Amino acid sequence: MIRRMAGAAGVLVFALLLPSVACALMYININAPGGKRMPLAISDFVVVSGPPEFSREIPKIIESDLGMTDLFELIPADVQLEKIIPAHFSGRRLDFGSWKMIGADSVVIGKVESRGDQVSVEMLIFDVTQGVFITGKRYSADPKQITRLGHRLANDIVLAFTGIKGVFGTDIAFTARNGRAKEVFLVGMDGRNLRRVTSNRSFNLFPRWSPDGNWLSFTSFRTGVPIIYLRNLWTGVEKEIVRNGGTKAPGSFSPDGNWLYYSVSFSGNSDILRNRVVGGETEKVATGWGLEVSPSVSPDGKRLAFVSDRSGSPQIYVKEIGTSEERRISQSGRYATSPSWSPTGSRIAYTMRAGGRFAIYVVNPDGSDNRLVVSAPDADCEDPSFSPDGRQLVYTFRKKGYSGLKIVSLDGRRERTLISGMEDAGSPAWSPAR
Repeated sequence: MIRRMAGAAGVLVFALLLPSVACALMYININAPGGKRMPLAISDFVVVSGPPEFSREIPKIIESDLGMTDLFELIPADVQLEKIIPAHFSGRRLDFGSWKMIGADSVVIGKVESRGDQVSVEMLIFDVTQGVFITGKRYSADPKQITRLGHRLANDIVLAFTGIKGVFGTDIAFTARNGRAKEVFLVGMDGRNLRRVTSNRSFNLFPRWSPDGNWLSFTSFRTGVPIIYLRNLWTGVEKEIVRNGGTKAPGSFSPDGNWLYYSVSFSGNSDILRNRVVGGETEKVATGWGLEVSPSVSPDGKRLAFVSDRSGSPQIYVKEIGTSEERRISQSGRYATSPSWSPTGSRIAYTMRAGGRFAIYVVNPDGSDNRLVVSAPDADCEDPSFSPDGRQLVYTFRKKGYSGLKIVSLDGRRERTLISGMEDAGSPAWSPAR
C-alpha cells in the first residue's frame, strides 16, 4: 500500500510492509495505567548511503518521543550485542537470543538510503520473545524532513504495540503576550519548534483547529472590533468568517470541517451559533437569556458541550444538536467552564473552581463518573484540550506572576511542562493527528 502526504515542505511517501500474524496481538493495553512497560530495543540505523549521522539521529528522535510515554522501557544502544547490517533487510534472520539476553521483548531496526534529493528509511519491528516479524514501514522524504519522519516512525511503533496511533509530531496552538500585543503561537507537543502564527500587534485570542489541521480559527481585534478569522497554516492566507455581533469567540469545528461553532454577544446576551465555512450560512444552535458560550462539538457531530449560566452560575451542559434536549453535567462546583470533548467521545474535560482554585476534571457526557485530573494548592489549572489519542490533556497553569502550559495524562499520574517563561500564556488547543 502506498500513500502520499502533502505538506508545506513537500511530499512524504511511505509503503506499508506486510506484517506477520503476530501483528494481530495486543502487546500493550493502554487502558491499564501503571502497567508494566515493554522492554524495547532500538538499534542504530544502517546507513547504506547518505549522511552517516542519520544512523543515530533517527533512533534518538524515536527514543525521545517514546520516552514521553509510560509504555516502553528503552534499552540503551551501548548494551546491544548484535550489529545490524544491510543483510537483515534482505532475509537474514536476527539473533533473537542476543536480544533476549539484554532483556528486550521487542526490537526495532532501520536502514537509510539516499536517492538523489530523497532519503529512504525502512523500519522493521520484531517480537523477540516469539522470534517473529511484527510489521514494517518504508518512507521517502526530503532530508530536511528527517525529524518529521522520525516522529512518524515513533507513531508507527505505538500503533504496532497498542492499536492506537501515537501523537508525536502534533502541535499545540496557544496565545501569549508579545510586548503590548497578544499573539497566536504554535509549539510541538515535545516543547520544541516554537513559532509565531500572528504578528499584527493586536489582541488575538482563542485559537481552534480545523479537523484536517490545515486551518486555525481565532478572534482578532486588529481592526478595533473582534472578528473571527480563519488562517491557512500552510499558505498564511486569512479570511474573515464572523464579523457581526459584539464579543465573539470560536469554539470548535464540526467533525467534517464544514461548520465553525462559536459564541457571540448581542445586546448583552451571548448565544452559540455556527457558520458554514464555505458559503457563510449562519444558524443558531444554543440560545437563551444570559450566557451561552464555549461550544465543543462531539466527535460524531451530534452533541454539543457548552457553558450556560441559566442556573445562576456558569455550568457545563450537553445538547443534542438540532433538538431542545439539554442536560447539565457539572454538578458539584459553583463555577465550571471550558469544556473539551475527547476524540473518542467518551469523556468531556472541563475547568471547575474547587477550594478557591480552578482545577481540571473529566466527566462522562451523561454527567456520571466525575473525576479530578489535576489541581494545585497555589495555582489555577484551566483550559483543557485533549490530545488526538484522548490519553493526555494540555492545560494552562497560572499562579501569581507566572503562567505556562502543561501536559498531563488523563489519569493524572504523569505531568510535564510544555511552555514556561512566556507572559500570559494560555488558551491551548491540541492539533489533530498527522
